[in-house]
Amino acid sequence: MSVRGIVDMVQISIDVPRGEAGYWSIIRDLDVGGPWTVRQICDRTNVSTSLVGRYVRRLKLAGIAQIVETRTACNVGGGNLPAAVIYRLAKRPLLAPRISPDGKVRPELGIEQLWRAMKMAKVFSPADLAEHCPDVAPGTVKAYLQALSAAGIVAGTPAAYRLVRNLGLQAPKILATKLVYDPNKKVVVGPSITFEVKP
Repeated sequence: MSVRGIVDMVQISIDVPRGEAGYWSIIRDLDVGGPWTVRQICDRTNVSTSLVGRYVRRLKLAGIAQIVETRTACNVGGGNLPAAVIYRLAKRPLLAPRISPDGKVRPELGIEQLWRAMKMAKVFSPADLAEHCPDVAPGTVKAYLQALSAAGIVAGTPAAYRLVRNLGLQAPKILATKLVYDPNKKVVVGPSITFEVKP
């Protein structure tokens, strides 16, 4: 009979919010409960304070977040603790604001424009979407519709597509995956690396 140790090693896969969309969802949650700090966001993402701090700084420059209190630094146990800056949201858009380093709100991505237009229209063609989204290249419209059609999100013909699966507020992204394949055993070896590509 084998004896198990007191401590067993367990692999747990936890979805930790990362990137601007992740930071934004945490900020919105924290703001419902009252004022928040950059440190509180970092505690939920396991990301450095400098990365989160840069995003919050851009939110402040854009007028989306505002400082409501600044706590002065204090000397505790011979070490200086940094000052805490306390924030609240002045605006609460649902999607993460896309903000340049100087605080200017950047226009939404082409796929976001296309997704919104598809949800508003009952039936649409690539030409219809190109007309409603003039900033999106016609080739991008066609490639995005082909990808969504292959995934079963839109159905129909190029002359008349319709949305059959409304997946929600955020536009579906087209991803590519790099992986190592062993043709001898016909298996994928190791983890895959996934990244977003432009349609």
